[in-house]
Amino acid sequence: METFTALLIFTLSYGFLFLSLFPIKALNKPKDPEYSEKRTLYKQYDLTWPYFFSFLGGYIVASFMVYLIQESI
Repeated sequence: METFTALLIFTLSYGFLFLSLFPIKALNKPKDPEYSEKRTLYKQYDLTWPYFFSFLGGYIVASFMVYLIQESI
């Protein structure tokens, strides 16, 4: 149970750390000329892939950290 809790906490921590490194302006999709300027913020940014890659990288780093902690005990 402690291993799962540590893995979950480390995954969230590293995932949010990696997510903060993604620049928001670079994720802005090119505007289509047929849409008006009143597009919502949700439609301007596609955050699906940065979330996926951030938490995938966070999980990989967290599993390595938990493995190192378990081996040192």
